[in-house]
Amino acid sequence: MAVVIDPEIRILPDDHRIFILHPGDGKRFYADFFETNSVFLDIPGITLPAVINIDDEDFRNRLRMAKRISLWHRGSKKDDEPSRDAATYQVKNPAVQAPRFVHEIHDLYAEARPGDLIVIPGKGYNSTVYIGEFEGEFDPNYQVVSRRYPDEKIPARKVKWLDVTMAKGQFSRRLIRLMQNRQAIIQVSKDEDKRDIYEFAYGEYIWKETSGSLIRVTEDVIDVKDLTEAFDLTNYFASQYIALRKGELENFLQLSFHEAIEKYYDKRYFGGVSVEIHSPGYFGRPMKDVMLAGYVSAMLAISGAGVSAQEAIAVTVENSANATRSVCDEKLEADIRESMEMHANFDLWEKVVCPRREATKKEVGLKTGVSVKVNRNGQKP
Repeated sequence: MAVVIDPEIRILPDDHRIFILHPGDGKRFYADFFETNSVFLDIPGITLPAVINIDDEDFRNRLRMAKRISLWHRGSKKDDEPSRDAATYQVKNPAVQAPRFVHEIHDLYAEARPGDLIVIPGKGYNSTVYIGEFEGEFDPNYQVVSRRYPDEKIPARKVKWLDVTMAKGQFSRRLIRLMQNRQAIIQVSKDEDKRDIYEFAYGEYIWKETSGSLIRVTEDVIDVKDLTEAFDLTNYFASQYIALRKGELENFLQLSFHEAIEKYYDKRYFGGVSVEIHSPGYFGRPMKDVMLAGYVSAMLAISGAGVSAQEAIAVTVENSANATRSVCDEKLEADIRESMEMHANFDLWEKVVCPRREATKKEVGLKTGVSVKVNRNGQKP
């Protein structure tokens, strides 16, 4: 019997960054961004240097030229084509401090690193918010063409759009306010805002000393009692993890379902819960333990896969979200194996836990991003 779990947990560096980029006045570059798998600022008709120095006058001349070209395209007199020589845009008394737009150019083309997230809001509350990852460092030779400037090339950054379908109105009020900020590009600075975005972008993630998960509810009509029982099951697995860390898993499994939660649940392990119940809906929960979110999601997946406690003792974790096997993957595998080995000595798994998990699938359509593959012939699935 071989059981393989793919938790799809994205492990993020502590200095990981998130940017929010507005797609121009009236969101005019919104479709261009998605269609070209790239992002850019409104600087048509120029090339940027490989190394951007915001105090370099030639660099600033190029930006002045781009602004002039942009204005020309918006106007009606096409015979007054602007010069394509950046030196002709030299000013006599340049500002000592670089204007904000210059800093915005630097943020997008020089500061943003491969793997950082970029968030693109649409026009209204029902518009899709695109979330993507920067691919590769800035390449001055990579340029795209937009609908607004069909004959002009624009310096751009390559982006891999994530498979996220979220409307602006589904984000927290804090994040909506950030998306409505009028600056061309801003960096998300507050940890709580970053965690909210990580939940939507990755579902399961580890960042700094915390972890998070996004658990989806997919039924069209959901009863409050059924939703409460789904919460109870996630709290049960969280309490089980706490008991495991305390070395008291055997004591935990000797208690009834609700008694175990009452004794071992500790709210100090958790941040606030974000809930959106539509179809599909979700509830997200940041957790103040690196392994806790992945453990809860993995236990939800195993208990819903028709796998017995005995069969899950030799489970293997293969995390497709990361290129190499990490210490976190090894730790999750060890925690699951220890938990299932203990469950195999009791009948709670088959008689209580799995039936409750089946009920959450039927009544609220509870799903995680964790996949479980089972091969009862003993070969790896």
